[in-house]
Formats: sequence, C-alpha cells, structure tokens
Amino acid sequence: MPASASEPRGWWARYRSPAAPGSPALVTLTGVDSDEYPFGSDVEQPDDRRPPGWAVSVTRSDAGRVHRVLVNQPGVPLLWFVELDEPAADPPAATLLAFSDARHAHGEVLTAADAQAAGVRGDQQVAAVRWWTGSGLVHQLYVAPQHRRKGIATALVTAAFGVQAAHGRPLLHGDGRRTDDGEAWRAGLAAHLQHWFEPWSRRLPSMTPDPGSARDVG
Repeated sequence: MPASASEPRGWWARYRSPAAPGSPALVTLTGVDSDEYPFGSDVEQPDDRRPPGWAVSVTRSDAGRVHRVLVNQPGVPLLWFVELDEPAADPPAATLLAFSDARHAHGEVLTAADAQAAGVRGDQQVAAVRWWTGSGLVHQLYVAPQHRRKGIATALVTAAFGVQAAHGRPLLHGDGRRTDDGEAWRAGLAAHLQHWFEPWSRRLPSMTPDPGSARDVG
C-alpha cells in the first residue's frame, strides 16, 4: 500500500471468500493507493473485485498461510514466490524468494516445505528480499544481474509489503543504508514509493557477486 511523498495514504480492501466444504476459508487483502478512506483503514468488501488504484493483493487462509500475491505492475515478468519464515533468527525474520519460470502460476506462493517437495532450488531464484518481521525493516534486497532492469525489485518489495501486512505485522520499510545499486533503485521509484525508504545515509558494499543470494529453500 504505497503512500504520497509527504503524508502516507492508502487503505486495505478485505474480502472473505465463502469456504468450500473441507477447505479453509480464504481472505484476500488488497492494498489500495488512494485517499478514499483514512490511511490504514481496513474496509470489508462485498466481492473480490479489486478497487481502482490497487497496488498489491494477497490471499491467505485463516491459519495464516499465504497462497497468492499479485502486484499491479504492468510489464513485470511472470513471478512466483517461496516464503521462508525465520522465527529463530535474531531478530526474527522472513524472506521472500522470487522465481520466473512456468513451473507455477504467476503470483503463487509456496511454503518452504512445498518448495522442497517440488524440487525448487535456491540457485534458481531471480531475486530475494529479507526483512525483520517485528519491525518491518528491510534487511536485504537482491536481484540477479541478468534479471535487473525488469521491474522485479519493485514487484518483489511490493509483494513482501503485502505479505507482511497480511500477517498483521508492522508495515515494510527501509532505512538509509543501501548499496549503490539499492540507491539507484530507490532513485528510480515514484515519489509515493520512495516514501517508504529513507534517504541514503550509509553506503553498503555491493551484493554482486553475492555468496548468500542463493538461499536454501529447505
């Protein structure tokens, strides 16, 4: 759910799908970039149509598993994801890995167990974002060099923003510590997206080559 350059704006459209017999109830939470409602409002919807200005839409079960995340970003390549929870990390963290092949549908989200069973390997990923779940602070963002300049970083961070919100956690954001590539990425964002990432305050070393970029999905 993006924001304006000066003041945050945006609200959440919530729709609960009728549960089929033997299936868990699903909730779709859609972040909308508009000032139709006060910032952060959670508004129940009568159907699953996405409101004008929607930015990210996340479908999860009542048990908390995220099944799908879609980003309203025309032209972005096919992306599906693996969500890795790291509750034992200090501080607790989460990672969203992005893949760009036809093995799964666009927007589909696999758990670590699903990915391992399907034979998904960490070295097949095209991008990854990691953040601290307790604060929403982005820790790392990486896109493989051959997949850059395609909008993948923005789509991935927007997807992670939705996933974090769908879990009821603090909104995703970034501080001023970035690599040169990270700052170039932020500089290319629209002002309403830059709002979530503080001005550059500390230069970090490049992650290319990145020995930790091929995260293990097991």
